[in-house]
Amino acid sequence: MSNLSDLIETTGDEAKEIIKNSLLELIEEAKSEAETVVKETGEKIEKWLVLERKGEIDSDELKALLNTRRRVVLQFLNTQEVTAKARLEKVTLGLIDFIVNKALDSIL
Repeated sequence: MSNLSDLIETTGDEAKEIIKNSLLELIEEAKSEAETVVKETGEKIEKWLVLERKGEIDSDELKALLNTRRRVVLQFLNTQEVTAKARLEKVTLGLIDFIVNKALDSIL
């Protein structure tokens, strides 16, 4: 690479691919985590409704269980925001490292 524009052009194509792959991976991780929480929540609610129908818990106990689960899901959603920011920071830092390394390689 003889000049800065060549470096930018070459690095740009590779950087786009890195970003694309990283973001797809992050989306799949978030999707998997959300699916787990949704499935677990559905299973718990189904179980609690069966217990209420059988008379093993009353409506107040059911409401308490549902409210507790609601708080768990809200907590999960709050942590997802923090997790997403951390994941994006990791992608950004990886991209910066990639660009710096490419620049250093072209200089040395």
